Amino acid sequence: MVKTLIVCCSEYKQNTEKLARLFAEKTGGDLKNIRDLGTFELEKYDLIGFGSGVYRESLSGKLFRLAEKLDLTGKEVFVFSTSGVGMKFYNNKLIALLAAKGAIIRGSFACKGSFVASDFSKNKLFELIGKFAQGHPDERDLQRAENFIGEILKARS
Repeated sequence: MVKTLIVCCSEYKQNTEKLARLFAEKTGGDLKNIRDLGTFELEKYDLIGFGSGVYRESLSGKLFRLAEKLDLTGKEVFVFSTSGVGMKFYNNKLIALLAAKGAIIRGSFACKGSFVASDFSKNKLFELIGKFAQGHPDERDLQRAENFIGEILKARS
C-alpha cells in the first residue's frame, strides 16, 4: 500500500482543504494543514501531495518555505490548488522547486475555489470572476479530483 502525506495550506475559505481531505481519504493517507504540521518523518511516505489556495497570484509562501527545507530526492509528489480561475499554471513554480529538490512529479491538479471579490479588490473584472467561482469546488470538481488521484495511484501499481 502507498503511504501518502497530503500537506495543504488552506487559509481563506477552506476550498483547498476540501481537495486535501478527498485526496487523503482516497489514498488512506495522512492529512496535515501546514499550520499544524510540526515535525514529521518524511522517509515513511511514498507519495506527498502539496496543496494551496492561490493568494496574490501565487501558491502560499508557507508551502514554498516548507519545500525548500525538505530533502525530496526520489520522492513522488503532486501539486494541487484552488483559485478564482482554477488554472494549473499557478502550480508551475512549486512544481519547478520540487523537481529541483529531486522530487518525481506525478501530476498537477487545479480547480476553481469560491471567494468574495470585495475581500481582495474593487475591480469589476475580479467581481465577475468571483461570481463564476461561487460554489466551487463543486461536485464536478471533486469528481475530477477523485479521477486525478485515481490515475496517480493506478500508475503506481
